[in-house]
Amino acid sequence: MLPALPLPETLVLFLATLALAAVSVWLLSRARPAARRAGFARAAVAALAALAAVPAAGMLLWSSGRGAEAALGVRLAWTALVVLAPTAIGLFAASLLAAALGALAALRRPGRERPAPRPAPATAMSRRALVRASLSILPVSAAGAGVRGLASAPDAPRVPLVRMRFRDLHPDLAGLRILHLSDLHLGVARHVEDLEALLARVAPLAPDLIVLTGDVADDLGQLEAALETLHRVRPRLGIFASLGNHEYLNRIERTRPIYEASRVELLVDRGVTLAAGSARIHIAGADDPVVWDRDRVETFLERSVARCREQAPEGAFRLLLCHRPEGFAPAARRGFHLTLAGHTHGGQVGLFGRSAFQALFPDLHLWGDYRRGESRLYTTSGFGHWFPFRLGCPTEAPIIELVREPG
Repeated sequence: MLPALPLPETLVLFLATLALAAVSVWLLSRARPAARRAGFARAAVAALAALAAVPAAGMLLWSSGRGAEAALGVRLAWTALVVLAPTAIGLFAASLLAAALGALAALRRPGRERPAPRPAPATAMSRRALVRASLSILPVSAAGAGVRGLASAPDAPRVPLVRMRFRDLHPDLAGLRILHLSDLHLGVARHVEDLEALLARVAPLAPDLIVLTGDVADDLGQLEAALETLHRVRPRLGIFASLGNHEYLNRIERTRPIYEASRVELLVDRGVTLAAGSARIHIAGADDPVVWDRDRVETFLERSVARCREQAPEGAFRLLLCHRPEGFAPAARRGFHLTLAGHTHGGQVGLFGRSAFQALFPDLHLWGDYRRGESRLYTTSGFGHWFPFRLGCPTEAPIIELVREPG
């Protein structure tokens, strides 16, 4: 498992999670009758200490720096944090709701005489007990979501058939199928054997073309085997790849020669034109900027896509392989018909077939199909993951089918 953040940032996240949980416990204890506050606080502190022990032990092992111990520490720390952090957030939401209910109750007019309450039947749940039970749903549901996300991560990637419609598509390209593989991250949670199983599953769908859009292997020992495994499929139009940021992070001077020695053609700032019957399809691969700064990413991809377009003949169907979906805007402006991207992992959390973060970042293309004029994009959620957590956003290996739309 690769950590989502380096150790110092993970420690900050851990301490922030504990602080949030501690504030939540304090707020919830204030909502209790005075006689019960101390007992509730002691029980809550004991529960928090037990929950915090696992990630704390994990980070201690991680800090040792030794291979096996550090790897175990990363797994312990991040597996526990995936459950602990949502639980703390849910607990905080419950505490705010309890505080609001208490404040509303305090707004009743002071000094008003109330009749003594009638004793409730033994089988009836009091209003206070009902509220307490309702508040417990939030942290329990959050913890359950964390557990579910971890449990879903090992599921086999789905193979959706995505039909993309294009006006005036050449008849010889109608029905052409492209197997799109991205973010395999072989050596982290998936391995070459998983790729072999996937290729056996998609064989009946007979893809005409296989494309890779970066981050193929984090264990470079598996990269050569993966490329050879793909070559053995021999789709009629071939196999092409573009670079992702992990090819650079794993030292491009080591990864690029592995591609170039294989029979999978690597496209970097260039393209090739293929014949498909009497039609032509131009496949180009954008480079990856590696950096995170959005302005620099956009500037870099603007130049890379421009270089890719220079070689594309007019009249050909133009396909761009770009690890990051930020390449879609310059691709659409330059007349690429279809862009295939990955990188985002769909945010690893989905809702109704879209990334759960799409509403927060409407200008990003996090997962699924998008359109700009006559240009189309598909961003895959990826075949693998660098951190094994998936909730409503399964891993996938989409097959893109070109469909002719009447003009």
